[in-house]
Amino acid sequence: MSFRNRFRFEHQIAALVGLLCLALVGATVTGAVWLERRSALALAEARLARLAAGMAESLDATLRERFREIQVLAGLEPLRERWGGDPTAIRGVLSAIRTTAPDYAWLGFVAPDGRVRVGTEGMLEGLAMTGRAWFETGLTRPNVGDVHEASLLNRLLVRAEPEPLRLVDLAAPVRDPAGHVIGVLGGHLSWDWAIRVRRRFLDEGLSGTDLWVLDRRGRVILGPHLGATPFGPGRVGAMVEQGSGRFAAAIGGETLLAGFASAAKGERSEIAGGDPGLGWLVVATRPEAQVLAPVRRSVEALMGLGAAVAMIGVALALCLGRRAAAPLRRMTAAADRIGRDADATTLPRLDGSREFVALSAALRSLLRRIGTAERELNDVAARSTRVAAFYRRQIEDLRQVAGTDALTGLLNRRGFAAPAEDAFAQARSGRCGIAVLVVDIDHFKHVNDQNGHDAGDAVIRHVGALLAEAVRSTDTVARFGGEEFVVLLVGLGGPEAALIAERLCAAVRAAEIPHAGGTIPVTVSIGVATLSPRDPDIQAAIARADAALYEAKARGRDRISVAATAEAVERAA
Repeated sequence: MSFRNRFRFEHQIAALVGLLCLALVGATVTGAVWLERRSALALAEARLARLAAGMAESLDATLRERFREIQVLAGLEPLRERWGGDPTAIRGVLSAIRTTAPDYAWLGFVAPDGRVRVGTEGMLEGLAMTGRAWFETGLTRPNVGDVHEASLLNRLLVRAEPEPLRLVDLAAPVRDPAGHVIGVLGGHLSWDWAIRVRRRFLDEGLSGTDLWVLDRRGRVILGPHLGATPFGPGRVGAMVEQGSGRFAAAIGGETLLAGFASAAKGERSEIAGGDPGLGWLVVATRPEAQVLAPVRRSVEALMGLGAAVAMIGVALALCLGRRAAAPLRRMTAAADRIGRDADATTLPRLDGSREFVALSAALRSLLRRIGTAERELNDVAARSTRVAAFYRRQIEDLRQVAGTDALTGLLNRRGFAAPAEDAFAQARSGRCGIAVLVVDIDHFKHVNDQNGHDAGDAVIRHVGALLAEAVRSTDTVARFGGEEFVVLLVGLGGPEAALIAERLCAAVRAAEIPHAGGTIPVTVSIGVATLSPRDPDIQAAIARADAALYEAKARGRDRISVAATAEAVERAA
């Protein structure tokens, strides 16, 4: 009896040692790998955020300094009497400024009629600047324009950079002693300054690091792939809102770690009146694979050590349990033959300890019952699976047909009800705001009359696709019938909803809808309304948006109209 008891105890000890060894080694290796990987990623993201912040601050500092120079120079008392005098004297002053600040590609004084009266090195003198944003705005207030490619100076200046000349326009009004505007002082700041800043910061960064500057719409204005939009509107909006931070994103098939900071974000100049507010974003990126390369070598060494310890523990467990498990091995071999050989239908009788004898008898009896039950269960399971699959397909097809618009593939009025009710419940609980857009295609009857109903269907499908692509995945687009669509925006207020509506108008206006070898121009009018705490349901907000839509139609179409809130209507009444 003592032998049998010792035999069973050895089997338990062998299993326990093996499991504990594997669990401890696995947990230790996994934890160490996770901690080291997390530490490396956090350190890299923090370094990228500092790099982006440093470049943003450098761009800000130069832009603020140049902007302040233009305003100071335009307002200098000693020059008030000389702007309308000898151009040579003014040209000398501007040339001196350009000598001390070579980032300027050009400085010039433009008369109120738009003619360049004085320009550095005589460039652009006599040319008309009317219609240019920097000049027209500069007649009333100081301003800074966004980056653009030079059209006139590109042919006049010799540059070391291979890229086309790009400029940032600065301007300020020049006034006489009586305070009347007598012209505009303009400066074209060469974008080469930003290129040099980027190179300097790249030289300070680690291998594989890249720096991008994005405009407020997320387009690359400095860095590789100029004009590209590497991030979606949601990501760009989050970066603008946060101002600085870090994130990881999949771009071009690889995961990039990124740190970002806002530049030219509109801090008001100390010299009266200026506010650049260009909304640039500086993004520093580095491939995650390069960041984790040093970690990978440590992980390999740690995995090797863990594997060796685990193998030793498993070998020890096997040695301890081998002799104890001999009867079970015989039972297992017999059971394996039953699974492989159809003629093998029974298990052997084990001898030795009473537990093994009882186990073999119980298993033999159980095996007989399992065979019968398994055949019955397989038949029932097969029938149940076929029936359940059939009904699932039928239910899903019916639900899809009932809630989907056949022409556009969008939700119809019935399908819109469920997400609208969910959003209304969230708004009632105070978790988010809700905005509703009612979109109607302008002059749709004219499209049908001129081009036929096939063209009308093509227009509806195209507009529906544009609306679905332009909103976020959390938003809902539905066709309510005819040429009318409803867009449910979750988590947005009135100003944000109006911006999205303007963007939708512009997207439809710019779309070219092909039909019969040509294109059909289409515009939409949009009514915007936000959910009020006084609204009994979402239909109240839709009704206000619908009323705002008719107001947009009445004001000429191809525009948006924002409905007053229920509280504002009540106060007005």
